[in-house]
Amino acid sequence: MKKQTLILALCLQGAVLAGNAQLVKKATTEKKTEDWYNLSFEKDGVYGIGVNQAYEFLKGKPLKKKPIVAVIGFGMDAAHEDLKNASWTNPNEKEDGIDNDGNGYIDDIHGWNFLGNAKGEMIEKTNQEGDREYFRLRGLYEGIFFNGTDYIKFNELSQKLIKVPAPKDLKEYTFFRYRLNKESRLAQEAASIHSSRIVKYMIVNEIEPAMKKINPDLTKIKQADVSKFDVKTDGKVDTLKLMSRFFFLMTFGVNNSYAAKNHTDSMNFVQARDLTLNPKRQPNEAFERLLAETIDARKITGDDWTNISDKNYGNNKLYSNGSFSGTMVSGIIAADRSNGIGVNGIMPEAQLMSLRAYPKEGEPYYKDIALAIRYAVDQKADVIQLGMSNTIYPAYEVKWVNDALLYAEEKGVLVVSSVWNLSDNLSEKKYYPNSNVNGKVLNNFITVAASDKEGLPLKDANFSPKELDLFAPGQNISTTYMGGTYRMGASPLFAAANVTGTAALIKAYYPEITAAQLRKLIVGNVTDRANVEVEKQVKTGGKLKTDLYLFSQLCVSGGILNAYKAVVAADQLSKTNGK
Repeated sequence: MKKQTLILALCLQGAVLAGNAQLVKKATTEKKTEDWYNLSFEKDGVYGIGVNQAYEFLKGKPLKKKPIVAVIGFGMDAAHEDLKNASWTNPNEKEDGIDNDGNGYIDDIHGWNFLGNAKGEMIEKTNQEGDREYFRLRGLYEGIFFNGTDYIKFNELSQKLIKVPAPKDLKEYTFFRYRLNKESRLAQEAASIHSSRIVKYMIVNEIEPAMKKINPDLTKIKQADVSKFDVKTDGKVDTLKLMSRFFFLMTFGVNNSYAAKNHTDSMNFVQARDLTLNPKRQPNEAFERLLAETIDARKITGDDWTNISDKNYGNNKLYSNGSFSGTMVSGIIAADRSNGIGVNGIMPEAQLMSLRAYPKEGEPYYKDIALAIRYAVDQKADVIQLGMSNTIYPAYEVKWVNDALLYAEEKGVLVVSSVWNLSDNLSEKKYYPNSNVNGKVLNNFITVAASDKEGLPLKDANFSPKELDLFAPGQNISTTYMGGTYRMGASPLFAAANVTGTAALIKAYYPEITAAQLRKLIVGNVTDRANVEVEKQVKTGGKLKTDLYLFSQLCVSGGILNAYKAVVAADQLSKTNGK
């Protein structure tokens, strides 16, 4: 994902703690802190999801199941007083150093940490996905340019441009050459290094000789003369000549404020040439700095992250100093409703299966996400909540996750995913994972964005009338935090937790309802806001603008999650199915 986006992810794990966040000690609180997502507009005047109202409706009805909810994320503080009874326990495993259930994971009592090893060590920081792809592909494509006719590379030994064979996988080459630069600073800086070598070569061997034909005294050569440099080779535009002329003119002072003011060049050819050939900042400085910041995280796990079949890694340590986001999500889903302290979770009888695949800092590996999904399905999870999505998704890794999602669909497991707050139209800019798999739309996948108490989408939430299903509370949410405390925060993950908790609530009382039915019940029974006009920030052509939109233009359902309506509809469906 782009650097500016990643900064938010690295610092906050997708959980943006509010400026007035308060730490509430268990010993000093005797009543529930504000958990407005439990409230409803009809009864309380805020656009919660009506959990309290749903429980009024369910009063007297038997709880038929303790649903298993897999949270694929950062781990959680299972010792928190509001969560101490919420952990799922593997019925077929003992903590004895033996893989009792034969699933390949030793002592997976309450879940699994895919970012660890048998020694108990854990990965807390990873590289960006874009940087990992750069390292994987650099040996195949780095420094190779297409000039419009041939593939060219600068040979450092001969100090000349040489022709090289066309890449065998042109699609992958194009991805490396053009797309990866937008996702990886390392790839961007590396491309700059190789481009600068070609530009320098072209200046010395092509542009300068051409300018000497105009005037042997190069101090007399102006910007206008350089602009006339012929960028064709054998009558066809040579893109490397074109690139070199463009960057040289930038050095020369094109659109330079001095040139504009004084109607003259800011420097002559010799000065521009010398500045280009001997820049004050060497192009490799930024690259070396970024390279020094990267780490080989998989030295800890010891697996090959490019091989989905290499599964013998990880440990059962589910809590780390980066588990604050997972703890907050867990509280929304399953915090105790009967102890009179802290917050009220949506479905406290849910069994939380913690699957740690997201590091405290950096981006997750798709391999870990795919294996975590399969683990949850195999352990009979009813609902899976994913972590944040990404804008870069290599095909071979996408296949792993797609296969896992199809496996979840086949086994009837609901999957919930949230979207970033980046003002992107999801119909135009794709994030992954999503519901579109191998040309079909998954019937067990829900995508959600965050809304506030007033029933408004967060101004910068991603949106789409086709790709986003609904909105749910994700702003100023009080929930459990690490160390037996509570905090108020905001995150799209909290919106997803509301959907996950609602799904678990329905499965607890109506376990016969399938994942496909569950999705329809949740998306089809929202608090209707379709014709409400809201102010929304959107990104168009890379620029942000604010305008008015109907809610129906922002998501499929045109509304906000309503647990009460979904439960009532589930009850009606159950009665119909029972006839």
